[in-house]
Amino acid sequence: MATDTNKKLSIIYIYEILKEYSDENHLLKQQDIIKLIKQIYDMDCERKSIGNNIDFLIDLGFDIIKVPHKGCYLGERVLEPSEVSFIVDALFSSKSISGKQAKELSTKLSNLLSKYQRKKYNYIFKADEVNRTSNKELFYNIEIIQEAIENNKKISFNYIRPHYEKDNLQKVYIVNPYFLVNNQGRYYLICNFDYYKEIGNYKVDFIKNIKILDEERKPITNIKGFERGIDISKYINEHIYVFGDKTINATIKLADDNSITYVMEWFGKNAKIYKKNNTTYADIVSSEKALVYWCLQYGESVELLFPKQTRDKIKSILDKVNKKYD
Repeated sequence: MATDTNKKLSIIYIYEILKEYSDENHLLKQQDIIKLIKQIYDMDCERKSIGNNIDFLIDLGFDIIKVPHKGCYLGERVLEPSEVSFIVDALFSSKSISGKQAKELSTKLSNLLSKYQRKKYNYIFKADEVNRTSNKELFYNIEIIQEAIENNKKISFNYIRPHYEKDNLQKVYIVNPYFLVNNQGRYYLICNFDYYKEIGNYKVDFIKNIKILDEERKPITNIKGFERGIDISKYINEHIYVFGDKTINATIKLADDNSITYVMEWFGKNAKIYKKNNTTYADIVSSEKALVYWCLQYGESVELLFPKQTRDKIKSILDKVNKKYD
């Protein structure tokens, strides 16, 4: 029985060693694997059994690449290095999770790669240096919100924004939760108050003391403008900064190719770009507040032409800013 157990263990150990110590640039010969099994697991293996077990793993469907006279390595993994890189970069850039959580998740992901491939992710240990949320309840909040949405229940919570004096733990928000969205590295709750006719948005990392209530949530189809439900992709594209105000139809004049890129990056299919009299324009559907801030952000390259009411709001803000810098 001990021999059978050792055979089974050696198969597992071989796979773990290939996962940790091999990739296309770091091949392992059978003798290398024998040494590592002895060094790490204190088990003696024969060269012949190593070869047989590698073939067995290949027969089971593991992507182990054998290169004559050079050794072998684990090829395809659960996630490819480029996929891990994308996800780890997103975690590192996110302000919605704490530095500790970013490190833990990034480490779990990078452990899917070889030790050599992981070296490029050393920056994850600087995750605390990013300006992040201090709310350690974030993942718990997300879990509770998702549970409430699945069960069509209302939720209650306190909403505490840093350094905002009007916020306090005595004020309880009771809302109908509909969706969670991630925008620019932060999670937002898309919801509605019973006594409001509009959809509202709240940053999940400002939510405290969340609870699921034993009360059915209001169907989103009962809200004006959403009688047929909500196209969440369309909603996000029209609310690029996740403001919960009305959407407007606007026309913007674009100065150059860079401004066209800005429009496509932020508004995508919600923008219609065209030329008229050698001038480039974009017709956009967007949240008014979001569009005002976007035009201020890219003010050197874009000019809002219509509607006049929104254009006047931008002018008023710029006048105030100009006075500050006079």
